[in-house]
Amino acid sequence: MKLKLSITAKNSFPKEGILITSTSPGVWLHEIQTIGLSLDAVKVFPVPGVKANEVFGCLVVFNPGKVNVTDIGKNNFCQLAENKLFIPENTIIEPRLTKEEWHTLFSEHYHLLHPEIGFVELKDEVLWQDLLQAPVEKDTEILEPSKTISIPQFISSIRYDINPEKILENIEEPFSEEEKTDDLPFDLQKIMNGNQAEMDKFLAFFDKNPELALKMAIPLDTLGTSRGGNDGKFSFDGITYGGGSFRGGGNTMGSDSFDSGSGSIFLKIVFVLFVLASVRSCDLRSTNLGIDSVFVVIVVIAIVALLVALAVSSSSSGSSGGATSGSGSLGSKGSSGSGNSFLVDSERFASLQNRYEKLAESFIEKKEYARAAHIYMKLLKNYYKAAEVLEKGELYNEAAAVHLKYLKNKNKAAECYEKGRAYNQAIELYKEFNNYEKVGDLYLILNNKKEADTYFYKVIESYTNHFQYVKASLVYRNKIQDGKQAQDLLLKGWKENRDGANCLNNYFANIKSVEKASEAITAVYNDTVAEINSELFLQVIKHEFNRHEQLEEVTKNIAYEIVADKIDKKPEIASELIHFNQKNKSMVKDVMRYKLKAKNKYQN
Repeated sequence: MKLKLSITAKNSFPKEGILITSTSPGVWLHEIQTIGLSLDAVKVFPVPGVKANEVFGCLVVFNPGKVNVTDIGKNNFCQLAENKLFIPENTIIEPRLTKEEWHTLFSEHYHLLHPEIGFVELKDEVLWQDLLQAPVEKDTEILEPSKTISIPQFISSIRYDINPEKILENIEEPFSEEEKTDDLPFDLQKIMNGNQAEMDKFLAFFDKNPELALKMAIPLDTLGTSRGGNDGKFSFDGITYGGGSFRGGGNTMGSDSFDSGSGSIFLKIVFVLFVLASVRSCDLRSTNLGIDSVFVVIVVIAIVALLVALAVSSSSSGSSGGATSGSGSLGSKGSSGSGNSFLVDSERFASLQNRYEKLAESFIEKKEYARAAHIYMKLLKNYYKAAEVLEKGELYNEAAAVHLKYLKNKNKAAECYEKGRAYNQAIELYKEFNNYEKVGDLYLILNNKKEADTYFYKVIESYTNHFQYVKASLVYRNKIQDGKQAQDLLLKGWKENRDGANCLNNYFANIKSVEKASEAITAVYNDTVAEINSELFLQVIKHEFNRHEQLEEVTKNIAYEIVADKIDKKPEIASELIHFNQKNKSMVKDVMRYKLKAKNKYQN
C-alpha cells in the first residue's frame, strides 16, 4: 500500500509534536528551552536524513493536555494520527485507513511521514544524560558589595521650600537700580516740591511710555482721603533720584515737631488754668477799684491773648498737616528729618490712578501676573487685588506671602501654600488653626504616613469626644485604612444611641459581602436590640431590605418579630409591614382594617 500526503486547510488530528530541523543536538536543546518546554515533560526522537549516517533533525513529542505550547519560532508542528504516525500540520494522509489497518501496518513505535525524507520509524529516544556533561563546580568566595544609595525610579511627591520675604522682594522690586534712568523729560525733584506742571509732564510721559514710567515707581495712596472721589496723597517710597533718597509718610510734620508742639500747648494750657484759678480767688465784690482792679484787667487781657495764640497755633498746625477733605498732598522727607507738603488736585490724582489700573489690566491680559500684582501692591496699595491677581496666575506662593504679610489672613495663606505645593509652610499654618485633618492629608502627600496618622488620631479623638462616631469612622477607614476600628466605632455609636440609626446604616453599608451582611444583621439584632431601640432598628433594616434580594428574607422576619412585640400597645406600627410586602397588594387593606378595628376596640 502506498501512502501519500495532501495539503488541506485544516488539521484532522491533534498537534502533539514539533519538528526541529538541525543536525546539532545543541540546537535542539536551545530550541526546546526557547519554546519553554521542560526536558522532563517531553520525549525527543532523532530523525534520520536521506543519506546514511545523516541526521535530519529531531521530533519533540509532548502531551497537549499537560503542556501549553503556542510560539514555536521557526520550527513546525506535526499532527499525530491514531497515536501512530506523525505528519506535518495542514496535511492529510491518503488513502484513509481503518483502525485495523493502522494496527496492522504500524508497529508499537512512533513513525514519521515527511515529504523531504519519506517514511521513517522513530525507535531511539534521545537520552540527555548521555549527551550533557555537568560543569565542574568551583569553590568561589562571594564578596558582598557595600550598601549603596537607592535611586528612586519615580517621583512620589513634589514640594517647595520657600522664603516668603524673598518672594515678596521679587514682586515689590521688579526693577533694579541699573534699569532706572536719569534721562527723563520731567524733574522728579520739582514734582516732589509740588510743581503741578512737572506732574503734567510725568502724566504725558506715562502715556507715551508706561513701562518706563513704571520704573519711577511713584506709589499712590488709595487709602483714606483718596477714596470716594476725593483728592489723594502721593508718596515716594525709596525712589533714588539725583543722589538723594526720598521717602514720604502719612504725616506732614516730623515727629519731633509734633512732640515739641504738643509739649508747648500742654504748658500753655497749664498756665491758663493757673491764671483762671488766681482770678477766681480774687474778691470781685470789693468796691476797691485800685490796684486789684488793674490787676484783674491785666489778667483778663492776658487770658484773651493766650486763647488767640492757641487758636492761631492750632490753625497753623492744621494747614501744614496731612491731607484734608477735598485735597491731596505730595510729601517728602529729607535726611534732616524736616517735612513739607502741598496739595494735588483730585483730577491729577484720578488720572494717575486710572493709568495704573489700565496698565495692570494690560499686564493681566498678557498673562504677566507678577507685574500686574506689583502695580496693585506697590503703586495702588490694593493688597487684596494683588493677591487675587497672583492666584489667577497660579503664583500661589507669592499670593500666600501677600496674604500673610499685608492682609494678615493666615487661613487664606495656608490654602495658597497648599495649592503651590509648599506643603511644609501650609502644614505649619494649619497647625495654628488646629486643622489636624488637613495636616494629616498633607503629610500623606509627603509620604509621611506615620506623622499623618498622629494627626488623624487627634481628629478621631476630637470627633469621639463630641460623639461624632460616623465622622470618626470615616477618618479610620479612608485616612488610616483601618476598617475594623471604623466598624467598632459605628457599633459603639449604635449601642450608645449617639446618632444610632446613621451609625448602624453605615455599619451595614461597609459590609460588601451579602452573606456577611445577613449574618451581621442577625447578630446585631440578637445582641443589641431591646424594647427601647427596636423601632429604630426596624427603620434601619428597611434600607437593607431594599439593598439586595438575598437580604429580604432575614430583614422581613425580623420586622415581623418587632411588629408582633409592639402591635398590642401600638397598633399603628402595623403600617411598617407594608414596606416589607410591596408586592402584596392586599397588605395595605389588611393593615388599614386592623388599625380601624383596634381603634374601635380602644374607643369602646
